[in-house]
Formats: sequence, C-alpha cells, structure tokens
Amino acid sequence: MDTKLLELQLRPNHAGALVLDTGETINYGVIEVEHGKLKYYTGRGLREIWSPRMSEEQEAVAAMLKEKTEEELMASGHIAVIPLGRIVRVLF
Repeated sequence: MDTKLLELQLRPNHAGALVLDTGETINYGVIEVEHGKLKYYTGRGLREIWSPRMSEEQEAVAAMLKEKTEEELMASGHIAVIPLGRIVRVLF
C-alpha cells in the first residue's frame, strides 16, 4: 500500500484495525506516524487505557498506566511500533 495514502488514513487519535502482510488483523490506536513507522496503542493498550466503559477498578488501572512513559508502555505491551510497509490494508 502507498505510504502517503496510509499516512492520511492513520491520523492521530484514530482507532481502527489493520491487516498486516502476514494476514494478521490487529486493533490499533494511532499515536503518530513518523519516519515510515506507526507508533500505536495495541489492542491491550486500547482495552486497558482507553476503553469507553470501565469499572472503577479498571479506571484506576488506566489512570496509573497513563502516568507511565511511552518506553514503559512499550515494555508492557500497551504501545508498539510497526513499519508502514507491513500494513496491507486499513479496515477502519
């Protein structure tokens, strides 16, 4: 897929799903697209940090996670980086 077209579809603060060159479909939340790579909240990050319906306990965990650095969230699997060339299609 053309990387310029991808960059238009992968706008900040947008959540959706991607199909990778392996055929895998992943949920993502865009943080930024830079230097040919997408930095995104993983499905886990979306569920544990940004889910719209949470219990009080889940909201407390989300608040704690929001205090962490991007590096800490990458280490815990809440944020990931993927090269744009691996993305075959943006589903929504």
